[in-house]
Amino acid sequence: STKSMEGLPSAGIKFCRWSRYRSAGQHLRNTHRRDRIYKIEDGIEELNNQALQEKTSEVSKDTNSELPAKKTRKRKKGSKSGIIINSTFPSEIDFNHPYRQVIMAIKTKPFLLITGMCGTGKSRFARTLAYQTCPKYLQEDGIPGNFQMIAVQPEWSDSTELLGWLTLQGTYKFTPFLHFLIKSWRYTDTPFILCLDEVNLAKVEQYFADFLSIIESRQWINNEFASDAFISGSQMKFYSDRDPNMWERIGLKLDSGLQNSFLSHGIRLPPNLIVIGTANMDDAGQRFSTKLLDRVSVLEMNEIDFYAGIRSDDVALKFPATPISNDKILGRLLSGKDAYTLSPQNGDLIISELQALNKIFTGTSFRFGYRVRDASLIYCAYNSQLSGNPNTKETIYKCLDEIILMKILPRISGEAAKKVIDSLLRFTKLKYTRSYQRILLMQSESNEYFGISFWQ
Repeated sequence: STKSMEGLPSAGIKFCRWSRYRSAGQHLRNTHRRDRIYKIEDGIEELNNQALQEKTSEVSKDTNSELPAKKTRKRKKGSKSGIIINSTFPSEIDFNHPYRQVIMAIKTKPFLLITGMCGTGKSRFARTLAYQTCPKYLQEDGIPGNFQMIAVQPEWSDSTELLGWLTLQGTYKFTPFLHFLIKSWRYTDTPFILCLDEVNLAKVEQYFADFLSIIESRQWINNEFASDAFISGSQMKFYSDRDPNMWERIGLKLDSGLQNSFLSHGIRLPPNLIVIGTANMDDAGQRFSTKLLDRVSVLEMNEIDFYAGIRSDDVALKFPATPISNDKILGRLLSGKDAYTLSPQNGDLIISELQALNKIFTGTSFRFGYRVRDASLIYCAYNSQLSGNPNTKETIYKCLDEIILMKILPRISGEAAKKVIDSLLRFTKLKYTRSYQRILLMQSESNEYFGISFWQ
C-alpha cells in the first residue's frame, strides 16, 4: 500500500481524518486500524482511478491535437479534353470530322505530341493515320509502307541513334530514321508518318535537337520546298566516295535525281513527313522543355470507348478505297503573315485575344511569342476553309479554344502558375469552355509539392 501511494499528492489521501482514534483501546485500535487500512486502500484505489482517468484524458487531448484534422476529400472539378479513337475515319475532311482538330494541327505544323495514360491508343492513332493515307503502291502485305515506328530508348543522349555514324570501316551507318526520310523523298505525294513511341523516355531536346531546329527552317523557294539538312551535301559526297555501294544500300542506285539532290543539298526534311510522338504521363518520363512545347502541338488522349471495334466494324486499321490525299492533311502556309492576309478581320480578332492572354502571363515564364501567334493564325485559317464551318466569331473562339489547349496550357507548371490561375479562369470561362474545364482540373489536382501543372 505504501509503495502504491508513492508519487500521489498527500492532500488526496483519506487516512488523515482517522488519527483522532489513537487514544482508544487496543481492540478498537486494531479494529479501526483494519478499517483505516481498508479506507486507505479504498482511497488510494479511488485516487489511482481518478489519476488514470485524468492522464488518459490528457493523452487523448494531446494525441488529437497532434493528429492532422481529417480532410474531406474534395471532388475534382473540370475535365481533360482530347481526342478519342473512333471506329470510323471519314475520307472527307470537314468541320465535323471526328479527327478535325488533330488533322488541322498536323496541317498547321506536322509535329504532334499525343499524351495520356497507357493503353488509350496513342501510337495506334499514328498507325491509323498511315492506313488512311496509304496508296495501293505502298501497301506492303497489309502493312502501310508510309509508316515507321521508332521506340525511344532511355539511354539516348544525342542524335547518333537517329542520324547514324561513320563506322570504323569508313562506311556511314544509315539508321531506320534516315532510311524513312529517304523513302519519304521518293514518294513526296504521300504523307509519311513517323511515330516516336514514348518520346520522353529520354530528353527530346538532346536526341531530337537537329529536328527541332530544322523544322523551323522550312520555306518555299520558287515553289520548291526547302529546309536545312540533317546530313549536308558535302558529307554525302564524302561518304559516297568512300563507299561505292552506298546508293544501293539506301535504295537510290537507280534514282539519279535524288542522288544529285542529296549531293547538292544534303538529306533535308521531306515536305510530306509527319512526326507524332507519344508520351505516357507517369514518373518514368522526362519533363518537356519550353523549346519543345513552342514547336509542337499537344493533344491529350484520355477517354476510352470500350465498344470501339466491337459494336461496329473498326475501319481504322484497314486501307480505305480512296486514301486521304496530301493536300487534305499537309499545308503550304508557313508564316503567320500569309495566314493573316487570307482574312485580316479574323486575324485581328485572333491577335487581340492572344495579346489579352499574354498580358495575364506578364512576369512569368509562360509568355509566348511569334511561334504561337503564327500557329494560331495558320490553324484558324485552315479551319475556316473547311466545309461545314459557318465562319462566325464563335467558330474562331472554338479554334482558339483548341489552340489554348494544344499550345498554351502545356507551358503552365510550377509555383508561378498560382499567380495566374484565377485570371486564366476569368479569361476562359465564357468563350473558351474546354480550356476553362481543363484549368479547373489543373487547379483541383494541385498539391504542395508540384503546385499547379498541366502535366499532373
